[in-house]
Amino acid sequence: MSEVIYRKYRPQTFKEVVGQNPIKITLQNEILSGNLAHAYLFVGPRGTGKTTLARLFARSLNCLHRGKEEAEPCNQCEICQMITSNRSLDIIEIDAASNTGVDNVRENIIANSQVPPFNRQGYKVFIIDEVHMLSKSAFNALLKTLEEPPKQIIFILATTEIHKVPETIISRCQRFDFKKIPIKDVVHRLSEIIEWEKVTVPDDILSEIAHHSEGCMRDAESLLGQVISLSNGKVTEELASLVLPRSNWLEIDVLVEALCVHNLATALNQINKLVNEGLDLHTFTSDLIDYLRQIMLYQIIGPTFILDFDESLTKAIQKHAAEFPLADLSRLISVLLEKLAIKESLIDQLPLELACVEFLLEKKAQIQTASGEDYTPTESKSYTPSESGSDIKKIQNSWNKIITDAKDFNHSLSAILQTAHPVNLDRNIVVIGLEFAFHRDQLHKPQIKNHLSGILESILERKVGVDFVVDENYQENHQVFKGRNESGIGEALDTFGGRIV
Repeated sequence: MSEVIYRKYRPQTFKEVVGQNPIKITLQNEILSGNLAHAYLFVGPRGTGKTTLARLFARSLNCLHRGKEEAEPCNQCEICQMITSNRSLDIIEIDAASNTGVDNVRENIIANSQVPPFNRQGYKVFIIDEVHMLSKSAFNALLKTLEEPPKQIIFILATTEIHKVPETIISRCQRFDFKKIPIKDVVHRLSEIIEWEKVTVPDDILSEIAHHSEGCMRDAESLLGQVISLSNGKVTEELASLVLPRSNWLEIDVLVEALCVHNLATALNQINKLVNEGLDLHTFTSDLIDYLRQIMLYQIIGPTFILDFDESLTKAIQKHAAEFPLADLSRLISVLLEKLAIKESLIDQLPLELACVEFLLEKKAQIQTASGEDYTPTESKSYTPSESGSDIKKIQNSWNKIITDAKDFNHSLSAILQTAHPVNLDRNIVVIGLEFAFHRDQLHKPQIKNHLSGILESILERKVGVDFVVDENYQENHQVFKGRNESGIGEALDTFGGRIV
């Protein structure tokens, strides 16, 4: 590209700045009222608009054609043009990281501040980036000027590390705290840019770019520029993968669901499948912990906690928050952090596998203690799937639909039903066979049984109840059921009266 994206599309008006609305409104009101502070402190993560808003503020204060009721700079007058092209002697930008000493402060700031602005109707503005990098003596020298600032002089101090700025400096500034930019706002801005660039980029790639930027607009625009540079007007998943690390969120959701419903086999299989596919295990585990953290926070705080994900993952997190006990979430995160602290392992995925095993073994022990029974209850019987009766056949042949219909009500219910099978219809009670007692205990809830009964009633067109049992011959019976319900097989068996052996 002829110009770097984030420079090419740097906002030229307050309206174009993504996010930071409270700060924008306050600065614009101060411009209109003329009630200006002599020093401002912009605090926040990198790439969130601190320098951009500082330059806009300075340009607006010095604009020759700005109307009395207008806070936006005209961007057309001589002063605006000079500031935009970094030719104005009234706007002085200093990188404190490269000018940490007291001598630089005296020469570049203190001495310069004694000279009035060339634009007699405007202001001389000092923008000091990464101000926390100044030395102690440099801060002391700057403090005197902040305490007794010359007329028409404004200081804008920007920092990503406010804890390194002396309280004496902070107390003399009007402070603004910049926030990370929400993913949806980043995606919206990227969508505007690709439209201007006349490039096609799928929405999921834009979302992935936004996730990787972690609320930093500059990083998002930089990543977008790299992706676009590889394309010829159309970005594909394959091209994007050359720049963007692989997205793990959907794979993480599968693992979390398996842990939520206590399905250890599925959890371990998911980990090893991903490792065999070349997964970056460090990134995956880091994202997994973040995902669990967001579920926990949403469960505790509720809808006021903002989930920075796309719509599908937001819904998944909300469902996990409703279904995953808080104590289990807390314990799982603790176990993961403990196991992942292991620095060396002969098998890379072993710490993550151990974390899953330890969490579910402990959960199993808790359930056994609470129920006072072993995981293979004595009252459980071996059920053989019925091959006679039109009603049980309807249920067997509609099992995929039952799973789908259950998903909207309860994600865990749907996941457990995928590992279950209908075994009997006894006195208007549909009996469903399960592999584990803790699955049975999870489903023995009135709201779940009522909802599932409703689904079954819509299939059978009559009133039925539902019950769950642990099937002692689970492996054999489930294999028979799976064979029946593969595409076309169930119908063929019903037609010819056969069975799978």
